Amino acid sequence: MENEKNTTQANLPEARRGVSRRGFLSGAALAAGAAAVAGLAGCAPQAAGEAAGEASTAGGDAMAATGAMQTTDPSKAVWPVVEEVEVGSAGEGEIAFVAEPIAADEITATHDVDVVVCGLGPAGDAAALACAEQGLKVVAVEKQNRGNYNSATIGGTNSKLHEHWGMTYDTDAWIADAMVDNAFQGDMTLFKHFLEKNGEAVDWYISHFDNQNLDDYPLTFAAGDFPDFRDEWDKTALSRSWNTSLNLPYPPGELADILAGILTEAGVEIRFNTPACQLVTDDAGKVTGVIVKGEGGYEQYNCAKGVVLATGGYEFNQQMLKERCRPRGVPGAWLTGAFGNTGDGLQMGIAVGAAEDEFPQPIMLDPEQLMPYLRVNKLGKRFTPEYEPYGHLAMAIQAQPGTYDFYVVDGAIAEKIDKIWTPSSSCYGPKEVWVGAATSENALKADTLEELAELMKVPADEFVATINRWNEMAAAGKDGDFNFPGEMMMTIDTPPFYATKEHADGLCTAGGLLVDTACRVLDKERQPIEGLFAAGIVSGGMFYNTYPHNLNCLSHTRNCLMGYTIGQVLGGKEA
Repeated sequence: MENEKNTTQANLPEARRGVSRRGFLSGAALAAGAAAVAGLAGCAPQAAGEAAGEASTAGGDAMAATGAMQTTDPSKAVWPVVEEVEVGSAGEGEIAFVAEPIAADEITATHDVDVVVCGLGPAGDAAALACAEQGLKVVAVEKQNRGNYNSATIGGTNSKLHEHWGMTYDTDAWIADAMVDNAFQGDMTLFKHFLEKNGEAVDWYISHFDNQNLDDYPLTFAAGDFPDFRDEWDKTALSRSWNTSLNLPYPPGELADILAGILTEAGVEIRFNTPACQLVTDDAGKVTGVIVKGEGGYEQYNCAKGVVLATGGYEFNQQMLKERCRPRGVPGAWLTGAFGNTGDGLQMGIAVGAAEDEFPQPIMLDPEQLMPYLRVNKLGKRFTPEYEPYGHLAMAIQAQPGTYDFYVVDGAIAEKIDKIWTPSSSCYGPKEVWVGAATSENALKADTLEELAELMKVPADEFVATINRWNEMAAAGKDGDFNFPGEMMMTIDTPPFYATKEHADGLCTAGGLLVDTACRVLDKERQPIEGLFAAGIVSGGMFYNTYPHNLNCLSHTRNCLMGYTIGQVLGGKEA
């Protein structure tokens, strides 16, 4: 059934073999994801690797010879820590990747196409659409029973939408922030390509929606109580939070179906409940197709142009999280409905010799509470300027003993919240929502600070001293400890007092396969693997430690750009 030049990864040359979420989630998106788990016609679950704790001799003879505590096999890695923390996944997803070669006699059907796109999130949608518009025969396979789209936003720096709102940006400052955010671990050429091409891609993407009234695509920071906000970035934060994000005029839970309709109209064949399981290669290592699992068993797609991996991250694969992410970087809670994200595409790429991001790989994090309420750790001490881009604040929380904190308000928060009400606060919901969250039944409540400290199980003397210090600085209008904007400081002096325990929330993993500006997957020598492309969060090269929320909506815009780029490349046009 197979073309005799097509083989699975077992037949690759030795050098090319592998080793083995921001936005609000709608109830509809979560329900659909849960249904997808129940209805998945997927491959049998596969072990993601050996237990991470079995690595007393990881690296074998080479390690013994050099004395280096290193291994290139993440399944054998052990993370040294000062304080042990729990590494929890978003849930247990069903792994589709098949490590062992799938035999030819197991293939029930073979198809010849130009392109197969694996995964229908924002990146896969864009890639399938862009390829179809180049006249290519495109099939999109999706592991779940519908696509995944968690945030109704788009961004960038130079689209027609930004021009419509009169926005221009200091891109030198933007890219400087980007490189600092990734500790200069990211590929600067990818960021430069983003700045050069994002407007073209966003204009193309937006042109497919039925609503072409640009007034209905507001700047996110201007979508709340500050409709005239046009600053490049929020100048009240310690670091720049860029005013680049735009809201799409559609509910997040409806976007996956809207995009499926647009793809179908463009001629894309969509197959839901059909996970990609294994890549097919020829003797030279070129990716020539992909094996998927349909209702009747394995099917092989021979792809004349290429295979696009857009399978998302590995939030639902605890073993991969343990292997690839610093324990303290893994959040205490997750906010994602992408139940199919078990690292299938990442593992498929590695199996054919692809390189991935160096370890530890990043995770996109938010604080559970988005408002800049005063925070204290389990020692009763304040530890950060609370008015920071969400990824920065979340990392500060993760760095605390126990990887949690408490946010604290008083009984007058409904009146005092005006002091912290800014464009980047109001765009995510009305004041009542955030007051309610801080005074909910989940909050600890007491009439004195000493009683509240006892409920929090923090040292009372230290906690009371922290609050008194805060109140003194608030009265003076100057935070001498962490440089929180003085004009935004609210005293905490009106009983009852409330404290809510908080972890960082995980949205998605943000490390993946290394790619170039044409979205071609790179091998360990940083050379393109012919026929293989990656888009979205299965791709890497841009982030380190966490996702830079201060570059607002970079992720969704990157998804759009990567899909658009792949269409241009496979259609024979300039990348």
